[in-house]
Amino acid sequence: MIPKEKLRIHGKEELVDMVYGLLIAVDKLTTKVQELHEEVQRLKTPKNSGNSSLPPSHDLFRHKNQSLRETSDKKSGGQPGHKGETLLMSASPDKIIEHWPDKKCPQCGKVHAGEPGRIIGKRQVIDIPVIKASTIEHQILQTTCNCGYISDGDFPADVSAPVQYGNNLIALTAYLSSRQYVPYARLSELINSITTISMSEGTIYNLLNKAANIVLPIYEGIKEEVGKASTVGGDESGVKVNNQNHWAWTWQTIRATYIVITNSRGFVTVKNTFPDGFPNATYVSDSLSAQLKTTSKRHQLCLAHLLRELKYFEETYHHKWVLDMTALFKSAIALKNRMTEQQYVEPLEERNRILQEFRTLINQILPDKVKKIFPFQRRLKKWKDEVFTFLFYPDVPYDNNGSEQAIRNVKVKQKVSGSFRSKRGSEIFAILRSVIDTTIKKGGNPFETIRLAVNLAAAKKEFQAVSYRKPYPLVTFSLPTMGRIYR
Repeated sequence: MIPKEKLRIHGKEELVDMVYGLLIAVDKLTTKVQELHEEVQRLKTPKNSGNSSLPPSHDLFRHKNQSLRETSDKKSGGQPGHKGETLLMSASPDKIIEHWPDKKCPQCGKVHAGEPGRIIGKRQVIDIPVIKASTIEHQILQTTCNCGYISDGDFPADVSAPVQYGNNLIALTAYLSSRQYVPYARLSELINSITTISMSEGTIYNLLNKAANIVLPIYEGIKEEVGKASTVGGDESGVKVNNQNHWAWTWQTIRATYIVITNSRGFVTVKNTFPDGFPNATYVSDSLSAQLKTTSKRHQLCLAHLLRELKYFEETYHHKWVLDMTALFKSAIALKNRMTEQQYVEPLEERNRILQEFRTLINQILPDKVKKIFPFQRRLKKWKDEVFTFLFYPDVPYDNNGSEQAIRNVKVKQKVSGSFRSKRGSEIFAILRSVIDTTIKKGGNPFETIRLAVNLAAAKKEFQAVSYRKPYPLVTFSLPTMGRIYR
């Protein structure tokens, strides 16, 4: 600090210059303090899966996140009116064991023999038989005609090796790997423990590859169905393939799920998979540029993503604008949940109020102290017509949870089994998982769908072999476009 005596010897102009210099220094320090304060607030409120688009895997060793789900006055467990489930007796049991009383009457000592009894109670035990591998041997025989011509039998077309695994085992392996996420090593142990069949990890890969090739027509049928849907959701997430960064993409509807795994997160993946985009659909996604560039009839931004970002801003700034926007989104969701079919096509005062309030908020001038909100506000202003699409179309959801659930299956597989060892291994999983998820959405049995596809493929192969050998025409056999299996 400068002593007062030294200041008194300076003239008025010199003192003004000195004060001005001090004011500049104070202004710089104030700005620096503000920046450091914002940095402290940012570090105190880190981004996580609860307040941003970061995946839950980034939350490892961090504090537990607060859910976006609102508290409810309902008790945990089944709610009143919920229809419970219990074991039901079979009308035609496979085996009946009768339990008779002692032949000698415990009261008078009389011995009863051959006297009829009546059923006074029944109990049933549901169990499975001991699983044992069944080996079927195919033998080809040779016959000699009286004329001397020798005829040889033929092996079935799908029996092409001295020893091979059957269709049911192929389907089971595909189901356990893709639906139940069982890794190769544990899958080998599981099958050996239950059936005594010994399979190497290489054999398991070959069986999965065969199953994926068989259900490929179903996979392509799913892609075609998604491309023609009126509402499509899209999402992507990082995966490891041979220790290299890749991306799992999904495009899904309420009835179908299509998954691909590529080495790019860019728009090139969308272009290569759906070159024409979804010209007849409302496309629901987050704010990734590749998703927003996807061609569609209209778009819907995922409100769940936007609410998570608003939660981060609320934790960081506690600004009224954030609270107002959050409340507005929640009121729009509440309106969606109670709208009738007719209200989507007629004027609705509450919807107009939401749109007007939204326009006010995205054009509101915010103070510099909340400048990290600026890009978010600009994004909402740019895509203002894609935020509340769900209030005009009954089949359009306000979030992209369906796509996130589809992607989560890929992440669970990676978490349980580790990274995919090869590009083909990731493709196999994407194909089988797409078929399985689509089958589940349609209310089908995923194991039976795969088993049916494998058996039909074998039947078609056998028919083609027979028709090639026969000199006369046969009835044409074809898989029902294979896509109809899961419908």
